[in-house]
Amino acid sequence: MTLDGGQLDLIWTTAAGRPIVSAFRTAPIGVDTPHGAVHAGVDALGHRHLLVPIASKHSLQEMVDGDAVVLRRRALEDEQSYRQYASLELVDDRLTDLFTALCVEVAERVAATPDRAVAALRDALKDWRALLAGNRQLLSSSALAGLYGELDTLRSLLLHDPGAVGFWTGPAGSAQDFQCGRHSVEVKTTTAPEGRTIRVHGADQLDVSPPGRLLLRWIRLRADKGTTVPELIADIAARTDDAVRFQALLRQVGYDDADRAFYDRKRFDLLEEQTYEVVPGFPRITPAGLIGDAVLGGVGPVEYGVDLDAAAAEGHRTDIDPAHFLLEEV
Repeated sequence: MTLDGGQLDLIWTTAAGRPIVSAFRTAPIGVDTPHGAVHAGVDALGHRHLLVPIASKHSLQEMVDGDAVVLRRRALEDEQSYRQYASLELVDDRLTDLFTALCVEVAERVAATPDRAVAALRDALKDWRALLAGNRQLLSSSALAGLYGELDTLRSLLLHDPGAVGFWTGPAGSAQDFQCGRHSVEVKTTTAPEGRTIRVHGADQLDVSPPGRLLLRWIRLRADKGTTVPELIADIAARTDDAVRFQALLRQVGYDDADRAFYDRKRFDLLEEQTYEVVPGFPRITPAGLIGDAVLGGVGPVEYGVDLDAAAAEGHRTDIDPAHFLLEEV
């Protein structure tokens, strides 16, 4: 049985478009038990459920006091059947990614021991209960992809200089992700299948004072195969000569290795990469470009989009390697 978070998200989306059955719209996920198929469900409020079939006389100890997830007995009935389920329900939409990862774990365990489906569900829920308490701040899917992009850049630096962790300045609040001497590199990452529009945060993110130079590294990732962030972190930790500083920077970006079980569910693979040199004429907003006393007037925070295809058309793409670009300042 192979089921990943992206496939499960698609099943929930499919279920949401189906006719409502006893306040649920459901779709099978491809896992069967002696009592029937496991379903992904969406209720009338839009909450996601994982529905594990149980016998009609099966005693189920419900868990209804969870801040993020609850477990209840549910019954689904249509013209052909009436069936009881142990329903795992997400009640805190902020933890959608975590709930998806939990349901993938449940599905794998149920598939391995279908005759003990409820026990498998409870075992998985017990293992994940600390994360589901609702008081842990986990990186979102987009934030995790962004971290992957920065770590991939850091690894390329470490291939040439084991002390390059010191160039990763974004976690400490610098305008750009990497800085060395007068040179800077900003990394932008997307998992969108199309388009090359980036979001720029702040009027200084694409600003550099001469004679300094700034490169923009843009990468597109696929999010269903490849390397996990924890695997990339382990690779970097083995290469750097300053593992203590590296771990401190990870904490600053909100990464906690205690949540590795969640992050191990997300894999990324590099699909496309482009590099641009940010020079006069590059489409951007900078403090110098604000008119009159706009900065003193309290304008901000500034966030805007840049179409990199337009930047490429103006000749701003470059073959300069970001790692070599920074290291030449050492």
